[in-house]
Amino acid sequence: MPEKIKLQKFLDKLPIPKTLSPIKRSNDWTYYEVTMKEFTQKLHRDLPPTRLWGYEGTYPGPTFDVVQNETVFVKWMNDLPKNHFLPIDTTIHGSEITMPVGRTVVHLHGVTTPPNSDGYPEAWFTRNFEQTGPLFQREVYRYPNIDRAVTIWYHDHTIGNHKIERLCGTRGILSDPRQA
Repeated sequence: MPEKIKLQKFLDKLPIPKTLSPIKRSNDWTYYEVTMKEFTQKLHRDLPPTRLWGYEGTYPGPTFDVVQNETVFVKWMNDLPKNHFLPIDTTIHGSEITMPVGRTVVHLHGVTTPPNSDGYPEAWFTRNFEQTGPLFQREVYRYPNIDRAVTIWYHDHTIGNHKIERLCGTRGILSDPRQA
C-alpha cells in the first residue's frame, strides 16, 4: 500500500474559473462553443501536475455569466482522447466493451431545459460527432434560462461513465450575476 501523503491545507490560491465570452450575441441570446479535452493542471503546490479531462482545459471548467431569460446556445465539442487514462468497469450498464471510449454529453444541473438539450445519459457523442448515442438529437444545445437567478453547475452525464468522468474533472458553473 502506498505511503500516506500529508498535504498542508490552504496553501494554494482558490482557483477562480475564467468567465466565457460568447462568440455571438444578440439582445436576447448568446452563443458559445466549449471544448472538452485532456490537459494537466497543478492541484496542489506539493503535487506534480494531474492529468484531467475538462472544459476549455481548466478545472473547474469556465463559468457562463448569463441573466434570467437570456437564451443560451452552446455547442459542446468533444476533443477527448479515444482511450481513457483511468480503468473503465465494462460490467456497468452503458460501459460495455462495445461502447466507444471518450464519449460525453453535458447536463446543466437543476434547471428547466428542453428535452433535446438536457444531456440525457444516452444522448452522448464522440469526437466530431462521429458516433452518437440513441437519444442524441442536436449539436447545439438551447438553454432558455427561465428559472430564477441561481448558480448551477454543468457536468458530464454519459451513461455508464458519468461517475468516472466527474472524477476526471468534467464540471463547471453557470451563474447569474444578478442573483441575490
